[in-house]
Amino acid sequence: MPLTEFIHARAALRTRNLLIQELQETRQRARLGGFFYPVAVALTFIVAGLQGRALQAGVLTTAFLGLAILRIFVRVPAAPGEDEARRGLQVVWAVVLATAVAWGAFSAWSFNVLPEPAPMVALLFSGAFGMAMAHTMCMRPLPSAMAILCLMVPSLILLWRGVAPGVGVMWAVYMLYMLMVMRRSHREYRTRLELEEDLRQQRDLFEKRSRIDGLTGLANRREFGDMLDAGIARARDGGGLSLLILDVDHFKRINDTLGHAVGDACLVALARRLQQHFGSAGDLCARLGGEEFGIVLEAEGAVAFERAERLRRDLEASPPVVEGEDRPITASIGCGTFDHARHADADALYREVDAALYRAKLDGRNRTEMVSAT
Repeated sequence: MPLTEFIHARAALRTRNLLIQELQETRQRARLGGFFYPVAVALTFIVAGLQGRALQAGVLTTAFLGLAILRIFVRVPAAPGEDEARRGLQVVWAVVLATAVAWGAFSAWSFNVLPEPAPMVALLFSGAFGMAMAHTMCMRPLPSAMAILCLMVPSLILLWRGVAPGVGVMWAVYMLYMLMVMRRSHREYRTRLELEEDLRQQRDLFEKRSRIDGLTGLANRREFGDMLDAGIARARDGGGLSLLILDVDHFKRINDTLGHAVGDACLVALARRLQQHFGSAGDLCARLGGEEFGIVLEAEGAVAFERAERLRRDLEASPPVVEGEDRPITASIGCGTFDHARHADADALYREVDAALYRAKLDGRNRTEMVSAT
């Protein structure tokens, strides 16, 4: 993929990548926090005394344990699209909100039904859960704020009515503080999330640039070597693989008579022509250095030879236009196919094809020479 297309493609994936990262972190944090709720329910009943309440304790603890386990079993595809990631987030937040609503109802129930110090224990857990929500489940402000309100408002109402309005005001101030902490945590989270994605994009861009020839935009020799090795590994399993090495005929003459700027423009034009002829899936065009190019093809020898000849004839019949003028360019091409019996590795194939290219030059240039099968 050309560098500009790669940059645009990465930019287009930014929103999806951010969503996937958010989904992964939301699931991880939700899984961790979910199991504190059944523990809190069990402790509330323990301090109240289990005599006559064992069944209630068992049912409610099991219900909250089920909500915690449900967080674990929220499944999303390994590489979800944007819509799938959004649906996954909605499911996770639905379970989190259901847990918050359930805890708010439980805390109100314990305040009215259970003896001291159980209501105080439930109240303390409400504050702890609300603050944990503000710090750890800050990825989405709206559902996070709703969860905090579900956890805190029932206790606020009960304190206002059952204890004293002043105590309710203090609880409301505490709740407002949680919401402010959540907003700050959300900003910090988004800043970190976007910074990590930008760093990943920069890393991928640097990696891509390290494999691209700066002049032509084709793969460079490093990428060519890796792709050739990978192609040979596939060929060992039964696929076909051929290699072309192309050299521009009398390129030094172009540089000497027309200048290096025109020579570079000719190489760029040739690279575009190569991409036109070898742009199929399984093809790789690379600049190996100077005026030498390599093409890796997932094809057998006869097909590769015919495609090489088609390129050579096209260059001869339709010279590239450089700076408004036709610049006649011909090429000598070596062609060979990977053979398990003769080629121990990529270097062995490369040497044979390079020797075929040398024969093409010796025999008059502007020709394709096939590696001998013997």
